[in-house]
Amino acid sequence: MNTTTRRLRTTVIAAMTAAAAVVGLTAVTGLLDTDAQAATPSSAQPVAYGRHGARIPRVVAAWADAWNTANPQKMGALFTKDGVYQDNAFQVAMTGPEGAATWITITEQSVKNAHVDVVDAFRSGDKIAVRWNFSGTDTGAFDKDVPATGKSFTVPATTVIDLKGDKIQHLTDYYNLADLLRQAGLPSGPWTPPGTTPPAASPATGTK
Repeated sequence: MNTTTRRLRTTVIAAMTAAAAVVGLTAVTGLLDTDAQAATPSSAQPVAYGRHGARIPRVVAAWADAWNTANPQKMGALFTKDGVYQDNAFQVAMTGPEGAATWITITEQSVKNAHVDVVDAFRSGDKIAVRWNFSGTDTGAFDKDVPATGKSFTVPATTVIDLKGDKIQHLTDYYNLADLLRQAGLPSGPWTPPGTTPPAASPATGTK
């Protein structure tokens, strides 16, 4: 075997060895990626959402979709058997999938075209925080003695979610009820400190 042939053979063997190493590494990496994905709850996988283009957890997108399609079944499916949907503005707490579904129905009877506009969301472990805008139109259900004003509202809101696996164990909505009622043309009864004026409506805005 001459020198040229020997060098060529050495080069080919080295190339084949390197290729085998790459294939092996790719196979191992693929297994690691698969295991990581299997261990990651679907609710943890971010998705693009809405006009803000925010990357948010899937469970947040599903929650917003349930509201925006007025679908009680979709909302109920997101909760554990003893999960709680709490609305701090209206001081109510609905328990279990049925309770969460009922909250969609009750809201739809009070607010026409109730809409959730997610601005962004952040997750840490099993806890999620969501910044969004809540909008809709008064249908007269807020006060049975007062005719529907037909006025719309948009208020900034924040939601805190505690997960248990892929399901919602506890969810709390925070927003200013007085601001909502004021925009809807209804008595809100807010207390304004002396020397100050009520704040103008200031929906949350995205930075995207």
